[in-house]
Amino acid sequence: MDAFSRSDLDLLTQQEDPPCVSLYLPTHPVRTRNQEDPIRLKNLLARAEQELVEGGTRAPQAREILRPGRELVEVEDFWLYQDSGLALYLRPGWWTRYRLPIRFDERVVVSDRFHVTPLLPMLTGQGHFFVLALSEKHARLLSCTRTGTAEVMVPGLPQGVAEALPYDEPQQVRGHHLGSRVGAKVRTIMHRQGIGAEVEKERLERYVRAVHDAVRPVLRGRHEPLVLAGVDYIRSAYRQVADYPELLRDGVAGSPDRVPDDELRARAWDAVSPVLTRQQDEAAAGYRAALGTGLASNDPEEVASAAEAGRVAVLFLSEEATADERLQPTAVQTLRTGGTVYAPADAGVPDGTGVAAVFRY
Repeated sequence: MDAFSRSDLDLLTQQEDPPCVSLYLPTHPVRTRNQEDPIRLKNLLARAEQELVEGGTRAPQAREILRPGRELVEVEDFWLYQDSGLALYLRPGWWTRYRLPIRFDERVVVSDRFHVTPLLPMLTGQGHFFVLALSEKHARLLSCTRTGTAEVMVPGLPQGVAEALPYDEPQQVRGHHLGSRVGAKVRTIMHRQGIGAEVEKERLERYVRAVHDAVRPVLRGRHEPLVLAGVDYIRSAYRQVADYPELLRDGVAGSPDRVPDDELRARAWDAVSPVLTRQQDEAAAGYRAALGTGLASNDPEEVASAAEAGRVAVLFLSEEATADERLQPTAVQTLRTGGTVYAPADAGVPDGTGVAAVFRY
């Protein structure tokens, strides 16, 4: 997975050198199935070139705009490491791409600005969550949606106690050195007897704190649920140091080391799903309660004006409205001013319209 934050959203929405080409396609993390993915991108690029030319761009310029995408088609290593979806953005002299855990529908959009609404679930917490898989030997952070999983590259994330505390002597307890031949068996006996328990507890606390310190910058400013996967005592130790407000009480029990990422996602979904459903239900109830008070509206023009003024606290967009480029600035501005966006609203827009919003004032 590639990181995608609000700063990335700002970068995309501030590009002002049209024509802007936005390409979306589903991809396959499994290597045996992803041979079709570069072919799919090649076909989308051909469609984009046709739309550019039909829109008045000269053919040589259209080919130059799309050149980075065509070069990407030929990069074999790139296609070996895919997520559930690929988003590619190109304009004259600039391009970027994101591999994300969202299974996009194939789409080509040529416009005066980039089409970014398919990325909004990455920033709204809607259907998006994190799993921190933690053991004494390994740690990994997963970015997940209902259908996709990708490992997040976390700078400085220690892979186990030994890496986090390289200068400790874990087998030195109360002045006695335990030979490596007895290793884990003796340590298990010692643990049961209480000998060295305080030393091991202190080392574990330092390890989970090192993990937390590495993960914290990645999650800063995020609002998605975080699920812990690990044995009970490690999850308990992490909770004692964690300050992420969306850390869920329920987790995935047992060692995650040999559990595939997609299986961890599926297990974590049992804990996440009720939380996400409750959040949207509560937001919808708040909208209904605010109707008729001047603090809610389903009029697109009124909602757009309120978003521009920073007044929108919660925005609902139907699936059809999410595809409407005219409403993209409304969603983006709501996010920029700290609002919550449900786009598309999984349970539908509260009163069945395409757009609904709750205002701060």
